Amino acid sequence: MMTALRSLLVWGLVCASGSVALGNVASAQGNNARTDAVSERIRSLMSQGDVAGARRMVDSVLAGTASSESRFGDALFLRAVLTPSTDSARRDLLRVVVEYPQSAIMEEALVRLAEIEIGTGDRPSARRHLERLVRDHLATDRGVKAAHQFAEMLLAEGATLQACAVLDSARAHISSGNIELANQIAYTGRLCGQARAAAQPKPVEPPVNTLTDSVAVRSPREVSPKEGSRNRGAPSGTDGWSVQVAAYAVRGDALRLAARLSARGYDARVTAVAPFRVRIGRYSSRAAALDVVARLKAEKTEAIIVVAERM
Repeated sequence: MMTALRSLLVWGLVCASGSVALGNVASAQGNNARTDAVSERIRSLMSQGDVAGARRMVDSVLAGTASSESRFGDALFLRAVLTPSTDSARRDLLRVVVEYPQSAIMEEALVRLAEIEIGTGDRPSARRHLERLVRDHLATDRGVKAAHQFAEMLLAEGATLQACAVLDSARAHISSGNIELANQIAYTGRLCGQARAAAQPKPVEPPVNTLTDSVAVRSPREVSPKEGSRNRGAPSGTDGWSVQVAAYAVRGDALRLAARLSARGYDARVTAVAPFRVRIGRYSSRAAALDVVARLKAEKTEAIIVVAERM
């Protein structure tokens, strides 16, 4: 009985996403009669609680479909939510997110992967899946819900400021009619103002030159010898290399990511025009930029090397 209820719940989740995995294939393939009949049969079996029968139908679709077709990825998702094996579900869902990134069921696959990882105690993996949802799918309702879930995970880990930045992004993308989720986000972020105020650095008096009793002020253009050596030998006509972490259509999202990177010790900035690119540093050698990319990768953050924009 619990298995049957689980299948019904899963099917409701698929429908709610606006992408009935195999049902959408019919329209995408020109309303092919056979495909439509198969997807309707699977829906019927799931609504009746016949999980075994639905699974056999899904296996039949997989056996008769080339892996290059999008409906193969949709069928993988259905097999994952129907299987009682956590390991099998994880394998199928990973195939969906890696091999079918444009699939309409992609967001649900990432959500289910995160739920599986949380259930097995692998919170770092769950965090990566939720981060990907927030990064790539925040404009959707499912992405906003994932952002809220991700923020709650960060709060539980003590990363309050990072959680507040995620909540800000979620709040900026939530649809006007989703009052319930807006209230949930507001409640979760109720302590953000206090946390940000506490994190503000206290004013520091500039150092006093004891020889002249005057304030010693460093020129804004003055750089250390190490910094100067980095600036020497930059490619002709450029400002060297930078490390790019992300690009956003909304400047506020880019600024929030740059702030988080700065808090982690990176020299982060946001480019002036859309798409607003989040970049780190200006390096005279690719080797120096590669060191930063390697450090970011070790911290589970993907990045690429680009030619730095002119100042």
